[in-house]
Amino acid sequence: FPLHLHPLLNEADIYGHGRPTRIANSNRDLRQPRGSLPVTESLPDACYSIPWFKHYRPQIIEEHALAFRKVAENYRELL
Repeated sequence: FPLHLHPLLNEADIYGHGRPTRIANSNRDLRQPRGSLPVTESLPDACYSIPWFKHYRPQIIEEHALAFRKVAENYRELL
């Protein structure tokens, strides 16, 4: 998920200004819409990412770590 498209940067009104904090003190919209950074937006199609673990669940984290290790150790078979 490209950071410039994340809702926190585009929608969150952190200080209660009645509009997204990113543009609250600007006379123009500084947000970058989908398509504005095509290379950045294409990266998730070519890269893997680590899931966001909202809760500390050691067993789930360990399962993911083992899966990443398995892929890394056997990458030649995947090519």
